[in-house]
Amino acid sequence: MRLFLALEPPQEIIDELCQTLVRFQRFKHNGINWVKPENLHLTVNFIGDTPDHLVDDLWDEIELAAKQYPASTLKAEGYELFPDRFPRVLWLKLSSDDRYLEELSRKVKHIMREKGLDVNKKKLKLHVTLGRLKQAQSPYFEEAVLSYPINELIQKWDRLSLYESFLLPNGPRYKLLKQYKFE
Repeated sequence: MRLFLALEPPQEIIDELCQTLVRFQRFKHNGINWVKPENLHLTVNFIGDTPDHLVDDLWDEIELAAKQYPASTLKAEGYELFPDRFPRVLWLKLSSDDRYLEELSRKVKHIMREKGLDVNKKKLKLHVTLGRLKQAQSPYFEEAVLSYPINELIQKWDRLSLYESFLLPNGPRYKLLKQYKFE
């Protein structure tokens, strides 16, 4: 099973992002695969290929680690293209005044190592992917996206989910396996 751990956006964030996606799709552009609204999330850890027999035990340990933290309050900072040179991803950048998610992500990596799973060494970047760029975009598109105003949204993100990911020709499909609601 190909797994990842994610925070679910609060409904107010989903509503804002859906409106933004509609507006962004009106800009003149080519070669962008837009994320479907039901697939919007903040990836905490990409777990990757995991044997079926490890999933329940892995989740039990992740849930135990998650219980040590309250829900994180995240602030929408603006839209970004990543990386800066030859961007491939359009995302909503988020920030937090606390370190709960970074600490939880590190604990999950430790749990993964103990289970013999491969661990991604990338540092957690707080963001929600909106689209994947398959080719270079016009400077007009990039400027319009980067300068696009965002409502100052500060919300508690209180649902941690374990997903199975299926890569299909028409885009990824995610199946919710487990979920924990922070206190």
